[in-house]
Amino acid sequence: MKPVLMKHLVAAVLLLLAASRTHAVELQISQPRDAAVYQRDGRGKAAIPLACAISDGGAADIEVRAIDRKTREPATDWTSTTSLTLPTGWYRLEARAKRARDVVATGSVEHVGVGEVFITCGQSNSANHGQPPRKAAVERVSSCDFTTGIWRHGDDPQPGASGNGGSPWPILGDMLAKQFDAPIGFICVGVGGTPVSFWTPGGGGYTKLKQALQLVGPRGARAVLWHQGESDSIAGTSTDDYARMLGDCIRQSRQDAGWEVPWGVALASFHPDAKATAARQAAIVAGQRKVIQTVSEVFEGPATDSYHTRGWLCDSVHFNAEGLATHAQGWADSLTPLLRIDLENVRP
Repeated sequence: MKPVLMKHLVAAVLLLLAASRTHAVELQISQPRDAAVYQRDGRGKAAIPLACAISDGGAADIEVRAIDRKTREPATDWTSTTSLTLPTGWYRLEARAKRARDVVATGSVEHVGVGEVFITCGQSNSANHGQPPRKAAVERVSSCDFTTGIWRHGDDPQPGASGNGGSPWPILGDMLAKQFDAPIGFICVGVGGTPVSFWTPGGGGYTKLKQALQLVGPRGARAVLWHQGESDSIAGTSTDDYARMLGDCIRQSRQDAGWEVPWGVALASFHPDAKATAARQAAIVAGQRKVIQTVSEVFEGPATDSYHTRGWLCDSVHFNAEGLATHAQGWADSLTPLLRIDLENVRP
């Protein structure tokens, strides 16, 4: 073949290859998000929503399956569905688009979990104001930004919460993931320096909590974890007023969530401000105890008011490394009874 003809032939082939790459069909997966964790039910299962589309807009049959990331074995067969029910575990989801018998596009979501989801709420020690920032050692610990619905590995600072430092949540995630052999997800909405009134239905913070609850949907979280009270010790909020406002927040959250979401309430009131007298702090803890004792489906969280006497603060009020670890352990101790699942209920 003449060199000129060869040159034109090569050019034509390259153009065809470029055109085929330009018009290649892609399978786009919008749900689930990578690193997402879904709350398991009493049978230890969750329905994973699936949303896929073909880039060229044409019709296609879309099939999905789950691969168990621990065993590397298929957890399901290929199936056409918009929701895939899976038992507790950590998965890779694979999807393929078919036209006739030909697979025209494939896609995957590398990390999807069925396990336990918690919404955390309150002021600075529920958010990212400790030191140092903590990292989750277990891959199956995730965090979600409630404003975008995007999940990621659960390292501090937690998306959605105020501050850029450390929190107890990566440590708690590691503890629970190991103890219960399940993925753990956190959605954090805490804002530093906020009084309980900020979280009442008429306050500026309640919309954050409502958005997080509506993001996960009915029974989409195990519990809301509440750590707040320091600002109300400064303000001198009475026991009855504190209990009323927190109770209003809990009741409204359940109405908006559409179910009786459990709440864990920490006993927290200490602040070094001179206005936060011992009597005022005691009034706040009494208000927290009143809610625990009188509102249904509320359990007692960790008590953190002694941390300043043990050298567990990084400044005058926020937790240091040991404080964050102890805070996490306190939540783990409080949550363990809630997370026990009757083995009879999880048998196939």
